[in-house]
Amino acid sequence: MKAYIVRRLLYTIPVALGVYIITFFLFHLRDPMAIARVHLPQGDEAALQQWVFNHGYHLPRFLNLPSDATEPSADGKVHSFLAEKSIFHSRFFLGLGDLLSLELGYDRYGRPIGAEMARRIPVSLSVMGPSFVLTAFMALALSVLSAYRAGGALDRITSIASILALSVALPVWLLATTFFFGKLLPIFPVYGSVLPAIVVAVVAGLGGQIRFYRTVFADRTGAFSVKAARLRGLTEARLVSRYIFLPGLIPVLTTLVLSLPFLITGSLLLEQYFGIPGMGDMMYSAIISQDFNVIETLVVLGAFLFMLGTLMTDIAYVLVDPRMELK
Repeated sequence: MKAYIVRRLLYTIPVALGVYIITFFLFHLRDPMAIARVHLPQGDEAALQQWVFNHGYHLPRFLNLPSDATEPSADGKVHSFLAEKSIFHSRFFLGLGDLLSLELGYDRYGRPIGAEMARRIPVSLSVMGPSFVLTAFMALALSVLSAYRAGGALDRITSIASILALSVALPVWLLATTFFFGKLLPIFPVYGSVLPAIVVAVVAGLGGQIRFYRTVFADRTGAFSVKAARLRGLTEARLVSRYIFLPGLIPVLTTLVLSLPFLITGSLLLEQYFGIPGMGDMMYSAIISQDFNVIETLVVLGAFLFMLGTLMTDIAYVLVDPRMELK
């Protein structure tokens, strides 16, 4: 297993490099002066050129060629010092080096991106962590009982409730939660509180998970191993836990473990709607203000967390079913 984990971690290097290249192309192929006009809409030519220089857009994009030291850069000036630098003294390689050394730079307001992330990640965890645990626990419990008692009253009620939850759009849940905690039960301010966001995340995600998990566990209830175990006189609790729940966890783990990165990256819509200063709000603000440094950092972080989630999924498969091997 150790060799497999090391190999999978090494695979993340070219994938992360590919993500960095794509984001670099998206954010750095534009005219630097056009980017400066977004941040300084009222600035004159001199102010725009100074902004380009202050944010490093006067440097070559990919390679520092000899012509770059003799021709005017994006800020309208000739930077002869580039002739003394290596061919890799460019925005692409300097940004890649900063990313590898975790020098994430600053946002458009001059705040360190790393410090902002360290402040916002616990906030996102306070919303996404409880909602993830509650949704997973309730969905697993209801889906197992519903599949085991297929056709019964609990199964019918659970199916109807999950379908209704799937039929309601997320904005409706947002408005309903705001009305409930703002009008019917105004015990705390809705804006800036994590409880309404947790309620929306649980209610909105519960229906889909119940429908999927019930299908998985329903397939197990009719398996030959379950019928044989029942003939051997196993108790109902042991029958459900060992022959229905555990074998059905393989596909369930795929959705659960791959959701773990979102505990850190947060929810853009929930955090913005309820005024929660987490990672999702950070991404939303960066998109609105076209803060490319922040967007680039968060995109690469999300890609890395997703690759880490896939590795954790494979390891979880082996822990649930020791017969599986990682090759």
